[in-house]
Amino acid sequence: MEGMWVERIAETTNWEPLRLELPWNSMEEELGTALPEDYRKLAETFGTGEFSEFMRILSFDPSRQFDLPHIWRTYLEDSPEDGPDPVLKPYQVYRPGRRGLIPWAFAEMECSYFWLASADEDPATWPIVTQGNPYAWHEVNMSTSEFVYRVLTDPEFEPFSIARLMPTPDFYPIGPLR
Repeated sequence: MEGMWVERIAETTNWEPLRLELPWNSMEEELGTALPEDYRKLAETFGTGEFSEFMRILSFDPSRQFDLPHIWRTYLEDSPEDGPDPVLKPYQVYRPGRRGLIPWAFAEMECSYFWLASADEDPATWPIVTQGNPYAWHEVNMSTSEFVYRVLTDPEFEPFSIARLMPTPDFYPIGPLR
């Protein structure tokens, strides 16, 4: 089931899957939790790049520009250890053993996408938490790849969709294909 949404994204963007082998063990060890399986498949299928000149998915990126662990560490370093983070209020950054946000994508219009993660929960059940201009925080209960697909293709998926602005979704790789 989880692969269905990734396949739909590849089909709608006319993308030939890369089938990358990414260092998930080291990433997950650093984070202190597993990551959602459908997100892993999305990253392995597309690599580093940008959907419809709008959304950039974080994964493994040696340049660190789109590197999920590096971006998460940046949030962690700038976040108070207890209580809500002033930037992420009412949430806090994920820390091993606690519930909090792990960033997985960024987009135009100051949009940020996170999982509300806990190492004690199945990553497939983590809600997506997003905030952008002009909308406030939202929690959405669906897989990462379904969310990406609907942002790109579903004009009724408000306030997140870009389907009316970019009716033909595409993907542009950034950096070397690994």
